[in-house]
Amino acid sequence: MGGAASAALMSRAAAQGVEATGGVDATLLVTGGAVAFGLGATVWAIKVAMAGRTATLDWSRRLAAMEATLDSSESILASHPGLVLVWDDTEDELEAGWGDPRILGGPAALATLLTYTDHSDERGDNPASGLLEALGDLPLEGDQNRSAAPTLREKVATLRTHGIVFSGAVITDEGRPIECDGRVAGNQVTLWLTDPVVRLAEEAGVVGQARDRAADLHGALNQLDRAPIVAWRRGSNLALEWVNQAYVEMVEAINFAEVIDNQIEIDPAFRPIAERAKEEAERSGRRGTDGVVAVNVKGQRRLLRVIEVPMHGSVGASFGGMAIDITRQERAQLDLKRQQRAHKMTLDQLSTAVAVFDAAQSLEYSNQAFLDLWGLDVSILRTRPSHGELLDLLRHAGKLPAKEDFNAWKTNELRLYTEVQGEDRSANEGAAPDEIWDLPEGKTLRVRHQRHGLGGVSVVFEDITETLRLQSRFQTQISVQRATLNTLAQGVAVFGVDGRLALHNRSFETLWSFSRDQLDDRPHWDSLSEPMAERGRDVDEGLARLKDRIVSLAHEDRVSRVGEELTLKDGRILLPATSPLPDGATLVTFLDITDAREREKDLEIRNQILEDADRIKTRFVDHISYQLRNPLNTIIGFAEMMESEMVGPLNDRQKDYAATILTASNHLLDLVNDIIDLAAIDAGRLGLELQEVDVRDLLESAAMFAALKAEDSEISLKVDCPKDIGTLKADERRLKQVLFNLLANGFSFTQAGGQVVLGARRDGDAIRIWVEDTGRGVSPQDQATVFDRFESAGPGAGAGLGLALVNSFVELHGGFVRLASQEGAGTVVTCHLPVDGPDTLVIDEADEGPDPEGLLADDTGGPSEDQAVPDAAADDGDDLKGESDVPAKRPAEAAPRA
Repeated sequence: MGGAASAALMSRAAAQGVEATGGVDATLLVTGGAVAFGLGATVWAIKVAMAGRTATLDWSRRLAAMEATLDSSESILASHPGLVLVWDDTEDELEAGWGDPRILGGPAALATLLTYTDHSDERGDNPASGLLEALGDLPLEGDQNRSAAPTLREKVATLRTHGIVFSGAVITDEGRPIECDGRVAGNQVTLWLTDPVVRLAEEAGVVGQARDRAADLHGALNQLDRAPIVAWRRGSNLALEWVNQAYVEMVEAINFAEVIDNQIEIDPAFRPIAERAKEEAERSGRRGTDGVVAVNVKGQRRLLRVIEVPMHGSVGASFGGMAIDITRQERAQLDLKRQQRAHKMTLDQLSTAVAVFDAAQSLEYSNQAFLDLWGLDVSILRTRPSHGELLDLLRHAGKLPAKEDFNAWKTNELRLYTEVQGEDRSANEGAAPDEIWDLPEGKTLRVRHQRHGLGGVSVVFEDITETLRLQSRFQTQISVQRATLNTLAQGVAVFGVDGRLALHNRSFETLWSFSRDQLDDRPHWDSLSEPMAERGRDVDEGLARLKDRIVSLAHEDRVSRVGEELTLKDGRILLPATSPLPDGATLVTFLDITDAREREKDLEIRNQILEDADRIKTRFVDHISYQLRNPLNTIIGFAEMMESEMVGPLNDRQKDYAATILTASNHLLDLVNDIIDLAAIDAGRLGLELQEVDVRDLLESAAMFAALKAEDSEISLKVDCPKDIGTLKADERRLKQVLFNLLANGFSFTQAGGQVVLGARRDGDAIRIWVEDTGRGVSPQDQATVFDRFESAGPGAGAGLGLALVNSFVELHGGFVRLASQEGAGTVVTCHLPVDGPDTLVIDEADEGPDPEGLLADDTGGPSEDQAVPDAAADDGDDLKGESDVPAKRPAEAAPRA
């Protein structure tokens, strides 16, 4: 407006000037006035624009200062250990409850105070409403009484409507006070909520946290230094700055300082891993790099997993490293792979078809029997078909059992893959019930589905066609055997090792008048022997002996025996017999021999005829033996003359022939003499020349003779006999013959480097003389006939007369012989002789002394418990005078063992 007025005045003045001059052109004056007016307007516009720009910059500066002040105020409020609720509501909004206050303060204080709210109460996005609802009905305690104190809700309403400030505290249900201060700030209302416990904790926690963190850091460093895992720290230049004790021990350094000063690396391969970790940290911020390094630690190859991790993300960060020994893990993995290969090789050798499917139902493994069973091509299995695809393939080939609903059957076959097993671990590795598949080609399979630990399923196909056929044949055979037993006139009963009846026939029921009910529940022998004793006459002792043979496990009782005749009250006579069975049971038979007694006279006549025939045979053998001995003596004499070159010199081959003739003739003469002795014993014409025999001298003489004959075999001969054992009344010549036979027998069956022991002990009124060897032993089958004549077994066995003669000579002296042997552990043959001669030894087979080598627990020839055998290592070397080891050689022709 000022500019326009100036322009008008100037125009008016110009017009007046024109009029005053009277001679100037009016148009020129008007033009000049317009120019002056434009210049004035331009100047005015410039001034107005400059004033507006100055005002804008001023207000921008003021706004920035206000925003900075606001941010500073909010930061100050955020540091407050409580919350500030601010209302700037209008009067119309005071009726809407708590309204929508703004929340100022730190997030820690907000989180602490929100713990008093009901989290299940949903009140929108503003947490102030929930907090005020939780605290609003609590009385605000101040100077007044608690019961008369207004609630926080009332105080806030008064503050918002009338601006009346307040200060106090509300007590929560947990007993914690919350300080509340209501203030008016201009046209706004504020409520300050403070938890004193949080404030005190913050004030006291700074120093405590620093102390705890320092203690934790020191403890962690100390623990890391003592950890068995190798650890270290590198600087930004990858130089070692710290290592733990395990690192020092691995590099075999003196101490920590030596490692740091010399920068000793465990292995040069550790450095590239650290460099790679540094590159990755600078490039992409990776948190760690690792690698596997094989190192030689104290002469042992160890496999270490090396890990390098940057300590923080800044440039030039240090790196922490550790090395974990994975040698055992690697070995375990190799062992697992070897076991898997061995397992697969084992499965390939089985005749049972096996297929293993993984968790995805794909075929993982199948053995050769699986291919043979189903006739599949290897190329099909290499594609790893699924379990379901394999079933479809076999069905189309017509090899599976016919099913009405194949899909349902197939789903049932695959149920183990998806079936939820339950909480029991064994159920997770469970198995489906076995199935029986009848194939179209006539085979019968037992199929077992088993879930394995990797989530898959193992399927085993067992061909039981032959098994079913054998079971059918077995059942048929059992039926035939039962029918056969029932047709026998002999009473047959089988008792198990527990003494209970396991099997019987009808004749057993009939002979003893048992009912079917008495025998159905497998009764014990004791319950059967009572009614059997009632039906007999004085049969108690005979039944007691039968019981001993049924329940006894002793070797001498586990032989076939015929028992005593049992006479029943009705006049019948039963002959029992027992036979041990391979499974430990005992077969008992009862034969009705009543009719046989009527033919007793005929049997006696026949028996007399047999005895006469036997005597004729004995006389024949005796006669022939005497007739053979004379020509043998002639042959031996001339052979000795030839061997001694009395008739002229012989070449080496002729000497060998002469020695062979002489050896064979002596052996044949020994056999003839043995036969003559046996014939004399049978005829009762062999007498004994009894005298007092020193047992020690007897054993030394026999050992000296045996040592000369066994020089060749590198067998150690040991005499184990006390010097004060004394004498016994016996035929010294026959006892020497007994010992020679036993020693020759021991040398024959003992390998080179073995040992033969000739020992004796006195047991009261008896002398025990034994020969123990470490040879191959006697089998249980051969032990039953070892003392029989002309019985021999095994390589190198003779005519079978040696032990028969030993047994006969010992029995002539009133003693007995026992053999204890175990295959592969040697043999002990023990002769029990009476000290005072024949007919004076009381045999107590229950106490025959211990086994010196532990071969058997009964009849042995070892020393008694009060006369233990000294250790061979304690031998004083008194050859044949004390307990000595005499190296001997195997005789060229030793007496044979039975």
